Order: sequence, then structure tokens, then C-alpha cells
Amino acid sequence: MSTLLSYPLVLKGTVFLSMVSIFGLLEWRWGARKIEWRKVLWRDLVAQAFYAFVVVKAAFFLNLWISVKGPWPEAIGTWPLAVRLVLYLLVADFGAYWMHRLVHVGVLWHVHRWHHSPKHMYWLAGSRGSILQQALFNLPYIFASPLLNVSPWWMFSGLFALYGLTNAWMHMNVRWKLGWVDWLLVTPRTHEIHHSDNPAHYNSNFGVLLSIWDRMFGTYRSPKDVDSAALKFGIPETVPVGRMAIGF
Repeated sequence: MSTLLSYPLVLKGTVFLSMVSIFGLLEWRWGARKIEWRKVLWRDLVAQAFYAFVVVKAAFFLNLWISVKGPWPEAIGTWPLAVRLVLYLLVADFGAYWMHRLVHVGVLWHVHRWHHSPKHMYWLAGSRGSILQQALFNLPYIFASPLLNVSPWWMFSGLFALYGLTNAWMHMNVRWKLGWVDWLLVTPRTHEIHHSDNPAHYNSNFGVLLSIWDRMFGTYRSPKDVDSAALKFGIPETVPVGRMAIGF
């Protein structure tokens, strides 16, 4: 297993097939909106392939120039792995929240608008991410990465799978009411509000993994206050796909 997962292509393929099986089945059973599959599926598959084979690699090379690892004390490496993992998730997610807010402001919106361009929402629609967006979104995770320098071989592969599954989860086409889960984590009900094309929702629900940051900094909008069935998605501008995919 360790040999298989050490190959990026095998890992990406394993995660993607897992998402097809898990989220495809869940949406087939509990899907909330009708999706015109013939119109959207092939575009989303192309976007997913572009992300996996172009965006991730290009962003990696950009991050060689623009990333900074946090100056964490070496003694942290002696802490229990569970403690360091929780700290990593909190630090990275806190940074991701603020980076997400940042790319909704001014000219930086250009790097993020491709992600918001689909007029439909389901688990694969969230696969759009421009090269520049990915390079910026990598920064909080790179900053926190020294916290896991002393870790089992599978740790970073596991985190890759976690974030892939998290992204698919938050874009799911379901309207589950999950009680305390909605309160703690970013869920499909909260994240669909973030993708709304209604200007009243533009500055809402920026969380990536945890929703607590939105609550702390005043950007949380509860699904209880929004008519989910009336939500529409997309961006109010027409931009060539090539520009959006790069992030210009």
C-alpha cells in the first residue's frame, strides 16, 4: 500500500474514484436539485483533469518562489502526533479562511472567479481552481507544514485525500440538516450560500474546513435564514475560460 500511494497518479486516481463512488451514490439518493448532466458533466471532468494535471503542478512551482514555512520551534517535533495534527489543521484552516476572504476582494477576485463560475452545484462542480488561486491557497498549508515534519509516511497522502474529500463534500447537491455538524464544520447547506449569485450573500461563509472562523469574524450566514430552493449560482461576468483557469 505504501508503494502504491507514493505514486501521485495512483493516489489521485484512488481519491477520485472514491469520490465518484461515495458522493455519486449519496447525491443519487438524496440530491436536492436537478442537474442537466449532459450539459455539465463533461465540462466538470475536463476541469477536474486540468486541475489534477496542470493546476497542481504549476502551483507547486510557483510556491517554490512565494511560500514561507512557519518558524516553528524544533521541539514541537517531540509532541504527540495527534496534538501536532490538530494544531496543523487549526493553523492551516485559520489561514485558509483569511486567504479565501482575500481572494474575494478587488483584483484578487480574478484568481478565484473560475471556482464560482458554474451555474450548478454538486460534488464535482467544486473542482475548478485557477493556477494562481491554488498557489495562494497553498500558502497557509505550507506555513503550517513544519508541524508535521516528523510524521508517518502516510500523513501527507492522508491529508491530500482529506482535503479532496472535504472539497467534494462541501459542494454536494444535498440539503441535509446536520445539527451540531452544521455548527462546527463547513457543510453543503452552508457552502452553497457562499456560491450564491445573490449580492446579499457575497461576503458569507468563507470557511474551508471549520465554520467557527465565520462565526468568530462575523461572516457566518445560517442556512436557517436562507431559502435554499431559491438559490442560483454563477458569476455576473463573462470571461474567457483560459483567463479564468490561469487566474487573470
